[in-house]
Amino acid sequence: MNGQEIFLGLSYISRKYIEEAETETVSGGTGKAHRIRRPFLLAAVIALLLLLVGCAAVYVLKMEHVKISSGTDQRDYSLVDGVYVKDPHTVDTTTLSMAGLKGSNAYKACADFYAYETELRANKSESGDWTGYSDALNTKAQELAEQYGLKPEGQALTFRTLRSMCDALGVERFVRDSQDVSIDIDQGFCLDSGNFFVLLRFAFPEDRGYEVTQTSGALYWNRQDTFSPDYITLEDRGDWVERNYTTSAGNTVLILTSPSQERGYIICDRGEALMTVWLDVNPEFLSEDAGVVSAEYQHMTEEQLDMVADALDFAIQPKVPTQADVDAQAAPPQEATQNGYTLKLKSVKTDGYAARIVVGITAPEDVDFDSIKHFSLGGSSLTTGRDILRSDCTYHLVDDGDGLANTKDLALDFIVTFDDDKRPFELGAVWDLSIVDLWGDRYAETEKLFTEGEWYFSITIDESCTNYREIELLSEPITLKASTGWRADGTDCLEAFPVTSMKLRSQSISLTADTGENTYADFFCFDRTIACVVLKDGSRVDILNQCLEKPIDLDQADYVLLPGDTKLPVPAAQ
Repeated sequence: MNGQEIFLGLSYISRKYIEEAETETVSGGTGKAHRIRRPFLLAAVIALLLLLVGCAAVYVLKMEHVKISSGTDQRDYSLVDGVYVKDPHTVDTTTLSMAGLKGSNAYKACADFYAYETELRANKSESGDWTGYSDALNTKAQELAEQYGLKPEGQALTFRTLRSMCDALGVERFVRDSQDVSIDIDQGFCLDSGNFFVLLRFAFPEDRGYEVTQTSGALYWNRQDTFSPDYITLEDRGDWVERNYTTSAGNTVLILTSPSQERGYIICDRGEALMTVWLDVNPEFLSEDAGVVSAEYQHMTEEQLDMVADALDFAIQPKVPTQADVDAQAAPPQEATQNGYTLKLKSVKTDGYAARIVVGITAPEDVDFDSIKHFSLGGSSLTTGRDILRSDCTYHLVDDGDGLANTKDLALDFIVTFDDDKRPFELGAVWDLSIVDLWGDRYAETEKLFTEGEWYFSITIDESCTNYREIELLSEPITLKASTGWRADGTDCLEAFPVTSMKLRSQSISLTADTGENTYADFFCFDRTIACVVLKDGSRVDILNQCLEKPIDLDQADYVLLPGDTKLPVPAAQ
């Protein structure tokens, strides 16, 4: 037991004993107060500390300390001998709070929020009317924060880079030096309340015989004085194992794993905050053969989990960031060099809802981009000062025309949706582009990390890069099929929905449909078929995430071909 653990142990001592120590009095058997000398008081405190050291089990974090509720859930398939078979059944579940420990106001508020959300979701599912769902949850969150004397959940802070966010938090690193596991931070998100999370990637040495050499996860920080709706619902087959582990840095954590579940958890009570880390400890790999879906689990060892706990920094002391930290960020340049790789912003084109951004890459002369099959980034993002409901990105290298193998253009296609459905790439809008790490053939045997690095560009939308023209394809409502999910055998779940509008633009397509309670409905990709725009010359331009594979001349568009061979002619010039 270290000094921090002793302090935590003392925090569970009744307040009256602390008050008595401060006044140098103790209660005797007669009920009278007796003065004592400080040396005796000091000896008593030392004896108490020694008692706590000898009874380290007094402070043991258990799953029960974060448990909110037990319940059930429905499953359609079971895994039998490594093969998914149709088997509708009910499973037991356990829900855990990520907001705080049992007894804290943060825990109580999270538990009440979970109960409210569960009931609201059941009512909405029964009625089929999901109008006002998000508003109701936001209102309840505000009410619970006030009821339990907590700070509100807070507003999102939009930092251009992960480094800027970490600087605002005052956290240099989230990890400690380790020879046993490599941990990379992919991206993060934080609120002005001080709560935040970061996405993680873990890599283990490949020469130690581990089944799992790479996996992913996330770290959450939730302050105890602030409302948080974060919770975890586990499938509970009665095989969850919980154990306490003291890291090499002296932090005590709770490690939760189940041999039958993909995710595991590491929880650390920091007093002022609860730190929760999830990671795929038993990653599932799916394969399909003749419509039969098989699954194979790989398992991390207990030793690997201890390595992860040792490598994470559970002693961080984050500050509460503010909008002033966001405003203080330096404007990024239009060209930057990292480790000999120069990236330059070349062009931007947008139809108001999708944007194609072309960035030129110049690598050292001995780099051959033509030698790889697939180019990938460690990460990319396009952010602005407004809350984004949805953002999708596809990208690929294209020839820049100079004939050199070490220079290419990187074409990034973004499609963005705001909560209010307003056009995101409006004139005058300022966007920040982030590009992280350059890879070739990632996750293949020929994997090559060209370079690590972070590049940032500021983009202002003006008239030179905009084309807001759009063509309505429907003169009256029609019914179209859409994928609402996937079966275990890999086939799509299809439903028909009324569609009242479909608009084609030079870089994207959008539609308006009544999908009822369905939160996911893909009209453009199912049955292994991708929708496309067929041009008058017969060539096709695929539609990926409602974004066109490349910008088109609307006057050259003949029709839109949807999965199921549905053709929607493009009307004459509008």
